[in-house]
Amino acid sequence: MKKNLIYVILGLAPFIAYYFYNNFFSAEALVGTYVNRNFHYQVRLVDIPYERDTLRLFENNKFSSTFWGNGTYKLKYSPMGTRIDLTYGYEFGKAGYSTRVTRRFGLNPKIILNDDQNHYLEKCNP
Repeated sequence: MKKNLIYVILGLAPFIAYYFYNNFFSAEALVGTYVNRNFHYQVRLVDIPYERDTLRLFENNKFSSTFWGNGTYKLKYSPMGTRIDLTYGYEFGKAGYSTRVTRRFGLNPKIILNDDQNHYLEKCNP
């Protein structure tokens, strides 16, 4: 019985490691420059950019973006993975955008903007 349990655990270990690698990020791993990808489609959400945009995440939990301007970000962790909350100023005060961070094995992290349209900000520097 114990032998079977060990085989099950060993069989699941690569899948669990793959899930954690693709969905959980340290703050240091996310610092860098991100570019907007796949933004040419009809659905319009006012909180996300539909033009060329560059987002820069800094080590001090601040960011700068052509679209959002300057602001702060906070990372949150849950069993579903890493989430990023962006807070920025706009003409009526403060606003925010919250989304998840993911990647496919071996590729750069992506900040998801619209999952249905495969619209995301992709990290372009290591």
